[in-house]
Amino acid sequence: MTKSALPPPPRGTIPVRVGLEVDLESLKGYLVGKVPGILPEFNLEARQFNHGQSNPTYLLTQRQSEVTRHWVLRKKPPGKLLPSAHQIEREYAIFKALYTTRVPVPIVYCLCEDSSVIGTPFFVMQYVQGRMFKHPGLPTIKTAGERYAIYQAMVQVLVDLHAVDINDSGLSHFKKKTKPGDPVRSYAERQLRRWTKQFNASRTGDESKEMDNLIENLNKTLPKDSAMFAQCLVHGDFRIDNLIFHPTEPRVLAVLDWELSTVGHPLSDVAYLCMPYYLPTVKGTPVQGLQGVELKGSGIPTESQILRSYVNNFQSPIVENMLAHLDYHLALSFFRMAGIAQGVYKRSKQGNASSKYASLFGQFVGYTAKLGNQVLSERVSRSLPKDCMGIDGEGSPGYNLPTFKFSSRFYKLRKKLLGFMQEYIYPNERVVFAHHKKLAEEKGSRWVVPPLVEKLKVEAKKQGLWNLFLTKNKHHSFDQGLTNVEYAVLCEILGRVPWLAPEVTNCAAPDTGNMEVLALYGTKEQQEKWLVPLMEGKIHSAFAMTEPRVASSDATNIQTTITPTKHGYVINGHKWWTSGAMDPRCKVIILMGKVDRSGQAKKLHPYMQQSMILIPMDAPGVTVKRPLHVFGYDDAPHGHAEMVFRNVKVPKENMLLGEGMGFQIAQGRLGPGRIHHCMRLIGMAERALEMLVHRTHLRVAFKKTLSQHGGMRENIAKCRIEIDQCRLLVLQAADMIDRVGNKKARKQVAMIKVAAPSMACTVIDRAIQAYGGMGVCQDTILAYLWAQARTLRLADGPDEVHMRTIARIEAKQQRAKL
Repeated sequence: MTKSALPPPPRGTIPVRVGLEVDLESLKGYLVGKVPGILPEFNLEARQFNHGQSNPTYLLTQRQSEVTRHWVLRKKPPGKLLPSAHQIEREYAIFKALYTTRVPVPIVYCLCEDSSVIGTPFFVMQYVQGRMFKHPGLPTIKTAGERYAIYQAMVQVLVDLHAVDINDSGLSHFKKKTKPGDPVRSYAERQLRRWTKQFNASRTGDESKEMDNLIENLNKTLPKDSAMFAQCLVHGDFRIDNLIFHPTEPRVLAVLDWELSTVGHPLSDVAYLCMPYYLPTVKGTPVQGLQGVELKGSGIPTESQILRSYVNNFQSPIVENMLAHLDYHLALSFFRMAGIAQGVYKRSKQGNASSKYASLFGQFVGYTAKLGNQVLSERVSRSLPKDCMGIDGEGSPGYNLPTFKFSSRFYKLRKKLLGFMQEYIYPNERVVFAHHKKLAEEKGSRWVVPPLVEKLKVEAKKQGLWNLFLTKNKHHSFDQGLTNVEYAVLCEILGRVPWLAPEVTNCAAPDTGNMEVLALYGTKEQQEKWLVPLMEGKIHSAFAMTEPRVASSDATNIQTTITPTKHGYVINGHKWWTSGAMDPRCKVIILMGKVDRSGQAKKLHPYMQQSMILIPMDAPGVTVKRPLHVFGYDDAPHGHAEMVFRNVKVPKENMLLGEGMGFQIAQGRLGPGRIHHCMRLIGMAERALEMLVHRTHLRVAFKKTLSQHGGMRENIAKCRIEIDQCRLLVLQAADMIDRVGNKKARKQVAMIKVAAPSMACTVIDRAIQAYGGMGVCQDTILAYLWAQARTLRLADGPDEVHMRTIARIEAKQQRAKL
């Protein structure tokens, strides 16, 4: 091939800069036999990547007989270097460790620590061809949809990185070991000390005073609480221009530039990712920010949306309240950036910088330090951006509500609840699971409660997000002032994390239904003994109705006996699916059975035979046979029990409302408490739809993203239609309960109890289909959501019973028209 026929050099490369030349013959001699594809009989060529300010990076090329091969070499710069900087060896170890994880990295071939080969240590890795975006505004991308997908892919990679098991990946030696007698310091404190030393070593005599002010402010405001001690593998310089994307797909092929990686706080990476929102774009320099860029309609998420996406997809159980002190980490990131810029500026004065822009970095130091000081001076009690704290916006839960009447208190509570979910619930979803798993291993039992759950309850109670389910009711004085329609909207928000949010706000079943029963039908003594501690969250309860030997959907089949004695009652029976009974905090059970006075029960009307009675969990004769699993989930520590009641004695005052009043109580419980599950199912379905849309924008099949395929678009459209239909049906049922009462709303209640679980199962199933194998395993919440939704087609009464009720009422209403 003649010289004129040679292909043009790859984009993003330039001739090797003066002072950064490499002895290619010596290099080739070393690499032959170590790097696949390098042959001794062909010359090795090198060009330098013009991207990056730290370690010089080269594109190695060998034009062989019929093919041209490429590799990438990364080396330390020549000259005197700052302590612990330019850690080529560290980068190589990370690339090697991460190759078997979900974090996309190039294959590394060899590490050379012998400086005699080309002057400094280096390693060689795979050349990954793809797109690199220098500007976070993505001006070269034509559509908003693709910009959105690129940012979501970037966030997903960060989530995957923070989920890496440090021990399993062989990187446990990255953990900071504290010497005996030394204080235990957080990652932020160690970074502050390290970069202060680096900056002092890089002083040139003309640096900005803003840096000295920032160092002082960071030391003064350094948080010391447990939230600062989260640990995971962090990148250290995570930004869009350190990622290589697929040539045509919104998919990250490789994450580069790992020299600052360590075991540290996840927010250090999150904060680094958010820095462009505070930076301008300075033409002719590598300073590329989003200040002044119109984000609306561009597809580029706001800082708030980046945080939401990160938190909602976060999988690694690290520490509670992980978003605390985001502002401090952001200021620390500006400090680090300024420190790095100072080092680049000093190298430019020494003549060994790898970038032509290096001399401009001196003025950038003061600018970024000033931003860090501004962030610290504007700190607020919450570290989330204002538009991330539950503010209304298109797509937020309960946005654009139908024209029901809502009180000002409702709007305040809704805003507060959205913020609470974002700040305390989503970040702690997996943390709670991890804490429970660890505690269960320590105690040797699954039926233990993580202390974090109780901490979250304290916060919810402090914010007034407590017992919201007790809606307005003229028959008792325990209501919290909301209508059922208002609570329906709030309950939907809670349903987005059904295993945690209802629990920590004291709005979880079966406690909610049991509290309603006690509020409506309990005596003053029963309320003082059981209702008050339940409302305070000090105890939990269970509801025992279903029996294994009969079709319990027909309550007249119940066989458990409640036999009157001189001093009270004796209960004998066999129950299962007694939800809540496995919880160590469960102190009382409401049981449904038949009162038999000398064989007279059968002579009574079928609906006058059942009674409900209070049984203390520790009463002699109460036995838990086993926990029951729901599609393999044990729902610990809540749980569902199979139980035996053998000669259980309780006093007369434990009877609720009176003998034979079980059906009347059940009808009262059929109202608000029985549609709470439907409300939560709307939230579950909304979350599944969010995940479905997110997935379809990121995955490519048959050369198109899933969102571009007609069948998937149809599924998304159906999900939206079905969710909105069910939401309106739920609100209609709640509104009827508010206006005309439970009895007249029976048809609407039955309708939604058929429609909501079925709709949720369908929506979640579509999301699972989009996720493929990932959708049915433990890596997403979809499998658990589906198990919950499918169970509610039975737990809240089988569809067939509700449709029987609907048909009977409908027929009666139609006859009345004749």
